Amino acid sequence: MDKALLISYFVIGAILVAIFFLIEKKKLPLSTFLPVVVMVAIGSIGRIIFGFIPNVQPVTVIVVLMGLCYNPESGFLTGALSALVSNMVMGQGPWTLWQMFAWGMIGLLAGLCGKIKPLKSIYFAVPFSAVSAFLFSIITDAWTVMTLGDGMTFGSALSVFGAGLLFNIPHAVFNAVLCALIFIPMNKRFTRIKEKYDI
Repeated sequence: MDKALLISYFVIGAILVAIFFLIEKKKLPLSTFLPVVVMVAIGSIGRIIFGFIPNVQPVTVIVVLMGLCYNPESGFLTGALSALVSNMVMGQGPWTLWQMFAWGMIGLLAGLCGKIKPLKSIYFAVPFSAVSAFLFSIITDAWTVMTLGDGMTFGSALSVFGAGLLFNIPHAVFNAVLCALIFIPMNKRFTRIKEKYDI
């Protein structure tokens, strides 16, 4: 395995383990994790159902909503675990670690944005969901570039990232539309759950 690729796995894995450790150290109540489990299941099933359509799946939007409506920890866990769980059907591989990292970081970032009250709205969630498609692409395409090994040049890297960004336009459009449709009802549902279980 190429040295740069091996180092990247170590770095990404270390970051994921560190975040999981920090979340575990907070000793959050069980009620905090119940919505995560449910949304990971929904996101994973949705990804499998839409699997025949390239880059069209609900995981990214669900991860964004969990981060914005709950907290960074819920967003990260939903993202990272959705990749792991759905790939049990879609296919596990070295790309799983990068997908966990990509969706986990999107959820974490959404959660940090959700701490700013004006951003906790549909007017932010929709464009953020669209941009998240490209963020996901950039992170996972970095893995593709790493796999090029000795064939990795500036030109080849540019080709991979360029193709990835174009390929993710349907992902971005789908995210924006889906978020616009479900943000308000899901936010209301999440708010009721938070109030009921004091999350």
